[in-house]
Amino acid sequence: MREWDDEFLDSMRQVGDPFADAVAARVLDEGQVEAVRHLLQQLLDHDDVHRAELPDHVREYLDQTAALPDWADPERMRRGEIVFERWGVAISVALFCASLPSAYACAKGVSVLAQTARLETDTRRRIMETGQFLIDVLGPGGMAPGGKGIMAIQRVRLMHAAIRHLILAHGWDSAELGLPINQEDLAGTLLSFSYTLVEPLPRLGMTLADDEVEDFLYVWRVVGEMMGVDARVVATDIAESTELVNLIRRRQFAESADGIAMTDALVGLLQEMTPTHILDSVVPDLIRMLSGDEVAELIGLPPRARHFGLLTLLKVLVRFTTHEVENDRILQRLSDHVGWWILNGLFDIERQGEHRTAFDIPDVLANHWKLHVEPA
Repeated sequence: MREWDDEFLDSMRQVGDPFADAVAARVLDEGQVEAVRHLLQQLLDHDDVHRAELPDHVREYLDQTAALPDWADPERMRRGEIVFERWGVAISVALFCASLPSAYACAKGVSVLAQTARLETDTRRRIMETGQFLIDVLGPGGMAPGGKGIMAIQRVRLMHAAIRHLILAHGWDSAELGLPINQEDLAGTLLSFSYTLVEPLPRLGMTLADDEVEDFLYVWRVVGEMMGVDARVVATDIAESTELVNLIRRRQFAESADGIAMTDALVGLLQEMTPTHILDSVVPDLIRMLSGDEVAELIGLPPRARHFGLLTLLKVLVRFTTHEVENDRILQRLSDHVGWWILNGLFDIERQGEHRTAFDIPDVLANHWKLHVEPA
């Protein structure tokens, strides 16, 4: 077990990502703020980054960050992908209804999220990009050479560096808040993705085998190194993950206006996924059930309503999507509905308006999760 303490994590709040920061700083020095903004927009446009249009040092960065760490075990990573293939719908629910709300309860870190939304894009799109990152990394072949997961990691890491520079240029109080997207906050973000199997899924009534959880955590350890997260703040197993989650929560949980605003945007997005909005009032209760009362109070959710029966139904429906139900047409249809609510809703929302990046789920996952995705 690691011996993390407040003094060490305080020091990590003053550390960014020196390698990626140097690339972003060079762009800034050579092209001023607008060049960084342009680079950031290119990175946000998903696969539309044209290498020939990028500065030489950015192309060098992409070349140097394209491979897995030497210690990464592709077979174990494939096992982590299989876990996601089996439990992906429930993991997506946990991400939106537990991990993101918990991140919004971290008052210092959520300030960066709020400023990022104001600087470059709207809050709702940032939320959807988080879901896309999950799909890109854990989808089939995502972490293979040239895979969407590796490209997504490269984009997000450099985007973080650009954001760090932009926010610092706007008078950020590093002494009080730490550097924007510092190492402690990066560790917390990594846990937002990896810890879904440890805490939120059991609240949905799902308990995975320890080896499944460990394989899932392993994938995110690899992602952490590729994202520039210091190995000293990357948990290596379930016990360390739990220790670090609890420590960061103790240090960072506090009510904030930014956290409440980000939660309002998240709740609105999830409500758009419910059929004809008939379950809108259930969404805050579902978040409260999966993230816990402490988080719910910090992010401004209303008191628990009387939707226990509906929430139990939702829990059962989500569980159906993670088991073989081919022999039961009724359960198949229920699985389809949950898939549409949680994931197909992202397709529909992203198609609204112009110049939107399409939300993308590989066909093999859409088929396994029984999503019936219509062509855009």
